[in-house]
Amino acid sequence: MPGRAGSVAFVKAFLSPRWIGWHALLLVSLAVLGWIGMWQWDKARAQDDWQNYGYAVQWWLFAGFAVFLWVKLVLDELYPERLSTPEEPEVPVVTRAPAPPPVQDDEDPELAAYNAHLRRLAEKQ
Repeated sequence: MPGRAGSVAFVKAFLSPRWIGWHALLLVSLAVLGWIGMWQWDKARAQDDWQNYGYAVQWWLFAGFAVFLWVKLVLDELYPERLSTPEEPEVPVVTRAPAPPPVQDDEDPELAAYNAHLRRLAEKQ
């Protein structure tokens, strides 16, 4: 945690025009989402409708998510080392099993003719 002098610098950083915009957006979002949630709750009580209760809780969860994102933005600004990408893991080398020995075409003349046809097609490509 930064010392006293560092804390003043952090407070000043969060009072920049960019951050004041983020703070204002959060406060307006919380007010609107809270108001919509209360409106939906009153609607649910008037109609005794469980679906509206669910919507009311959903609006409040959206407000909680907005707070979560705001906290994440603040922490990312305070501790930029959190954003560093981890080292990429080594990709394991995949070895294939050896192919089985070819089947003798002598057993089935129709299969032998088909395999010969496939061989000719493969050679053309």
